[in-house]
Amino acid sequence: MDEQELELFQDIHDSIRKCRPNCNCVPCPQGGLGFVEDSLFIVRNHKIIWAVILFNGAIAFKEVSPEWMQLFSVIIVNSPSIFVEFDRCHKIVEYTSHQDKVLPK
Repeated sequence: MDEQELELFQDIHDSIRKCRPNCNCVPCPQGGLGFVEDSLFIVRNHKIIWAVILFNGAIAFKEVSPEWMQLFSVIIVNSPSIFVEFDRCHKIVEYTSHQDKVLPK
């Protein structure tokens, strides 16, 4: 990670630690993937960040627009499971939201 990316990661990490003091998030310089344990929306410096904590303790994030929030935040919040893939800078490059379906009666 370059210095600017590392600073952004540290800012996100600090915000997560305020909400989840027991989170032991560590950098994953090779990137990674996994299911989301917890999801947060962070607003900082006129940016909206969707940050996730994976079950393995890794964190990842995606800078999102107000339009993205309007369209996708309800899906993210209401989904029973979300799978993300992130790059070496912890930026989410792909995500999949599971939607529970019930058979009609």
